[in-house]
Amino acid sequence: MTKTGVILTGGGARAAYQVGVLRAISDMYPDWQHPFNVIIGTSAGAINAMAIAGSRGLFRHNIDHLDSIWSELTMDQIFRSGSYSLVRSLTSVARKFVSRPIESGPTSLLDNTPLQELLKREINLDNVRDHIREGSIDAVGLNACGYSTGQNICFFEAAEGLGGWSVGQRAGTRTELTLDHIMASSAIPTLFPPVRINREFFGDGATRQMAHISPALRLGARKVLVVGVSANEMSPVKRPAQPGMPTMSQVLGHVFNGIFLDTLDYDIDRSRMINQLLALIPPERLKASGLDLNPVDILEISPSEPIDEIAMKYLDGLPLILRRLAGASEIDGDASASLASFLLFDPRFCKDLISLGYRDGQHHARQIGRFFAGVPGAERE
Repeated sequence: MTKTGVILTGGGARAAYQVGVLRAISDMYPDWQHPFNVIIGTSAGAINAMAIAGSRGLFRHNIDHLDSIWSELTMDQIFRSGSYSLVRSLTSVARKFVSRPIESGPTSLLDNTPLQELLKREINLDNVRDHIREGSIDAVGLNACGYSTGQNICFFEAAEGLGGWSVGQRAGTRTELTLDHIMASSAIPTLFPPVRINREFFGDGATRQMAHISPALRLGARKVLVVGVSANEMSPVKRPAQPGMPTMSQVLGHVFNGIFLDTLDYDIDRSRMINQLLALIPPERLKASGLDLNPVDILEISPSEPIDEIAMKYLDGLPLILRRLAGASEIDGDASASLASFLLFDPRFCKDLISLGYRDGQHHARQIGRFFAGVPGAERE
């Protein structure tokens, strides 16, 4: 049987979109428990990945629960969003910048302690191990970036026989996943504090991640569903008639987009190009070459509407301090919305993204059906 994998990428609050896509799949296959053999999560996608890997019962019931969490999610469940806490965090960062390096330590603009409490309540790590031991899931992996080495590491739990790897700045390490791994993978650079795992501090898995699909393949998947959050193809380039000096929010917005969104698009394009090249090579020539390359069935589902435009409607949900940091008071609303969308943990915004993901999942029903063709129980009326 061909193993299926799902890759849930990062993007802060944008990851609510993934829940809608998964709901569409659960409606297509209401009797399934675990549609994916390999589950890979990065950044906020790591939270969704562990939630579905650690749930018991039918997949659709698990998605119902995940949907309810995102639909009721507020900023103070992710980070301390009160004015006093925000001012204290910003003051602490400023103080560390002017202190001697030995005294500064890791800096972050926000305190995401509430997120850890949320994860403790909602994610059952024991269930993840039970599912792997029972054979319901082959592997679960979370990507994180080491701030000392610069390596992007996929920490994973898996069935016997699946080992780690090391290729340049990318590695896979077999371990027992904990809340620290989830917190590290979702620690957005500069916004949330790094997390120490063993001898190194780790941050968001999207940082320096250039091969999003690779971990799923190394853990045995041959069909990969990638749920992105970029909508780059749906966002036409806007070039101002009289460009001015870029603001800090514009610069940070592009940096975040480059980290979380653009590298995934590049990886998918590269994988599809490799598939096309492999199709031109006779199987016997490929085998004789000794290259360990096989075509990969990739299904990508990404937002069909610009997320920045959706975020524009709900910028009032951000605390005033964060609105100003994101540049929401500036003339260029698109730039402020792009940056703000990563932190816009607002029920209105999340519900809109879930609805968009569900519509996009339904629109891809035919492709989803082909993706799961041959999987036991995939036959539908």
